[in-house]
Amino acid sequence: MSFLIFMFYFLFGGKITKEVLDKIIEFSKWYIVSVAIVFAAKIIESSFTERETGIKEMQVYDKYVETILEADNIEARWKLAEYFSTVTPTERLRERWVAYKDIIEADYTKFKELELKEMELLSKDSLTLNQKNTLSSLQMEKAKYERKLVSKSAGNWIIVFTGDSNLDGSKYELNKLIRAGIEGAKIYFRDNSYRVISKTFSSKQDAADYLQSHKQKVRSDAYIVDKNTWCPNETFNGEYYECE
Repeated sequence: MSFLIFMFYFLFGGKITKEVLDKIIEFSKWYIVSVAIVFAAKIIESSFTERETGIKEMQVYDKYVETILEADNIEARWKLAEYFSTVTPTERLRERWVAYKDIIEADYTKFKELELKEMELLSKDSLTLNQKNTLSSLQMEKAKYERKLVSKSAGNWIIVFTGDSNLDGSKYELNKLIRAGIEGAKIYFRDNSYRVISKTFSSKQDAADYLQSHKQKVRSDAYIVDKNTWCPNETFNGEYYECE
């Protein structure tokens, strides 16, 4: 500012003594140094604030990652994305939740379609062979959406291969499956029917993968269930297990 005043004064014919010039220069030095210090302080303060904000955001981000990894299925992840994309106070994190929600929307929509079709079939008192085949295919496709992104604990999923009204028929089916290389098959008696089931799998997806890899060896109407709800209590009578 002082330098500009000096220049205008000089250009319009004014005379500046050495004493006045020294004062102008000293004032200019003081002004420039003062402005530089304030400006530098603002930059440093801004950088510290930005760093502190970044650290806090990363801490929140870590919690969000853990929350998503613990979500049981695509529906749980969708609900989390819906919630946090609305209420997250930090703009940058909220934008990431919106982006994540957009990424999983197609999977969530597909999952809900499969779930609706599965419920319609399971609500029927009895199923035809074609309906059983359809149910099996639906469950295998739906299984990939019904698991955590990272599995930390063992589940209790099984494949129900056959159902017979008498024990001899079920034993015959069991021997066929054993000869075909099916591991850990057993007979369970449930709802007045003898069922041959698979070994236990830690996730529905693992069960679906196993069923898919052995589909040439088993009946097309095999399906997957959660053993905890399908047969929560059991007793072994020496030949087969009975669901209570």
